Amino acid sequence: MFCPKCGKDLPDNSKFCKYCGSQIKNKGTLSHAPTSAGDDENGKNIIIIGLVALIVVLIIVFAAIGTGMFSGSNEEISSDASSSSSSVSGDSGVQSLSLSSFPVSEAPGLAQAIKNNGGNFPVNYKSLSLSKAQCLYILTKSVALIGQGDSGATISVGNPSYAPHPSGRDYSNSIAQANYVDMSNRFASWIDRNGQVPNYVGIYTGGVPDISPSKMLDIEIAILLQYGSTGTLPASVSV
Repeated sequence: MFCPKCGKDLPDNSKFCKYCGSQIKNKGTLSHAPTSAGDDENGKNIIIIGLVALIVVLIIVFAAIGTGMFSGSNEEISSDASSSSSSVSGDSGVQSLSLSSFPVSEAPGLAQAIKNNGGNFPVNYKSLSLSKAQCLYILTKSVALIGQGDSGATISVGNPSYAPHPSGRDYSNSIAQANYVDMSNRFASWIDRNGQVPNYVGIYTGGVPDISPSKMLDIEIAILLQYGSTGTLPASVSV
């Protein structure tokens, strides 16, 4: 048994504590020493610390799970958006072109589109709707630039008007490369200066009414279609 005051171990049936002298009122054997106030406080602290630790662990776990879920959700959304964008782009199949920077490399494709359209205007080429005057400018300017070795250039097209009084003899002839490049350059330069298609163009000499605008268009189409298939300008073209 134990002393209820000092907690010392005493022989059974003791009436007084031999250590502190306290009277033992309740006889009997105690199974354990009485718990001090300090022990109770320590026990409470341990429980509180355990609960706090558990809460912290739960917060960390839920935060990690939440981050993973949101990350996965964002990745799925991003993936879906990319797929949707790719799908739209793939479905359209139309390259966006600009009149302010039309690539010379697109001129053969435009020449084919004009031919396929059977001489009707405007011609829809990719994202552009082009008038006859615009097509004439693009093709003649492109041939001139390719002839000068500048096939990677771009053209600022603008909106030129068509020839007010188109004319020309349109006779049959064969024009050498140097001559048709020069003729194309003079034709495009006229449009640059005057904002309209010339009424005619001379094959060898400026001011001579050899070729009408419509015939000039046919010549440029023939030149650029061959250029598109071979990668080089033809040595000559038949008028």
